[in-house]
Amino acid sequence: MANVRINTGGKILAAILALAALGFVGWKMLPKKDAEKESKVIPKISGTETKVANGDSGSTPGIDRPIKVAIVTWGGYAGGIKANNGFKANKDSVFWKEYGIEVELKVIDDYAASRDAFKKGGDKGGVDIMWATVDSYALEYPEIKDLNPLAFMQYDWSRGGDAIAVTSEIKHVSDLKGKRIAVAEATPSHYFALYLLSQANMKTGDVSFVYTASAIEAAALFRTGKVDAAVSWSPDVYQAAEARKGGHILASTKDATALIADIFVSRGDFAEKHPELLAKFLLGWFDGVEQVNKNPASVYDLMVKGFEGIKKEDAKGMVEDVKLPSYAENLAFFEVTGDQLRGYDDIYSESLTIWRSLGKISGKTLAEKTRTPKFLNAIKKEAEKRFGKIETKKSTKEFAFNFDEKKVEKKSILTKRISIFFPSGKFELDGNAKIILDDAAALAQTFGSANMRVTGNTDSKGNAKKNQTLSKKRAQAVVNYVVQKHGFPKNKFIVVGAGSGNPVADNKTAEGRQQNRRTDFEIVR
Repeated sequence: MANVRINTGGKILAAILALAALGFVGWKMLPKKDAEKESKVIPKISGTETKVANGDSGSTPGIDRPIKVAIVTWGGYAGGIKANNGFKANKDSVFWKEYGIEVELKVIDDYAASRDAFKKGGDKGGVDIMWATVDSYALEYPEIKDLNPLAFMQYDWSRGGDAIAVTSEIKHVSDLKGKRIAVAEATPSHYFALYLLSQANMKTGDVSFVYTASAIEAAALFRTGKVDAAVSWSPDVYQAAEARKGGHILASTKDATALIADIFVSRGDFAEKHPELLAKFLLGWFDGVEQVNKNPASVYDLMVKGFEGIKKEDAKGMVEDVKLPSYAENLAFFEVTGDQLRGYDDIYSESLTIWRSLGKISGKTLAEKTRTPKFLNAIKKEAEKRFGKIETKKSTKEFAFNFDEKKVEKKSILTKRISIFFPSGKFELDGNAKIILDDAAALAQTFGSANMRVTGNTDSKGNAKKNQTLSKKRAQAVVNYVVQKHGFPKNKFIVVGAGSGNPVADNKTAEGRQQNRRTDFEIVR
């Protein structure tokens, strides 16, 4: 073989290649921690291999005990109660028979006690998973962030479970001005009240909050005539409204269908050490949701047995006051399958802003840091096999509407005024107007089951009749945009042109005329 001389550049190149080769070999030999961690998330479930023989004396693999979940007396857990065949860990459950895990649903109605249990953890007599609402989670996150909590599942929407009872003279949110409102501070009930005020362009100083230790106590204050309004939950809030002469429900989550979302939050250490258990927990829970959504009565007796002091009729009402989201709807809520008007991040950020404005919290943790869609993604293949192919559809089309002429003149319960600027005599929307309208669309989605009346208004300049026609064209342009972009049913909206006949400011000043050129968005029941 002939001698070959390698120059300095060649030597350097050879050395680099040699090091690269050694590095590649070393990399291949090292354990792939990240890859292994991700693979563990996906439960190895296929066909009959998921079945667990009856009478097996084992327990949940990896922890040798049940997965412990803190819940409260509430209908939103119906899917899990059905899947677990009750509240205590048992072998005669879908969780065990289909997915090989045991689950214990621990009813801890005392809020502080449930959080103490979460801080302890399941290995030390506490719980691995706790209940929360997105709004309350945004408030409490700074206190528990050292546990690296992760919201990983939505188990219900409140659909009538939360409401505001008011006296006979209060017909509109604006009528609450100067009134005394009983509410448990820093709770979903408090958030409900604050949201209504903010959307009606009111400030917290416009009302007088009477803070109570619980939502039940708030309802009791209204029942005995000590306050003008109370925000509480079912059945107490409805009973309080009926008990007081002229009392009625101003608004509830039957109207505000996408306001209060209940979620499960896992301890960070549990999620990291046992990702496959969370994945199987999700599958089992959604299995139960499928069963309850098909046959709600199948869970009533289990609820009566596990929840203290409720009857079968109570259980029925509790289930009717919530919506149990399916696997596909969870993907939408956590925006895995596309942007939602009222997804997790939207509600978290919105409530964070409200709590910060009150000085309840000072920090600002991004929503994406507080939740994970990882486990929902991990079970997709198995979930589609069991529950059907995922069809992505806009949640704005959940409700259907029949146009009702009577609602054109019916008084609204909430009015949100938004200034949208049109060139003189024109009704086409510009880019800025469209951005503003996305906020109105979010309100329409929040009140998903209610009609929205969209009223165009002008200042006093010009011919009154032409102004009326122009204002209706502007209102129609607004509705057309919202329907086209966000997929709402057309019949959800009532279009009205008020012309210059409903000013909110003095038309003699430029500032006043600007305020009068507005669009009113009203929630109409």
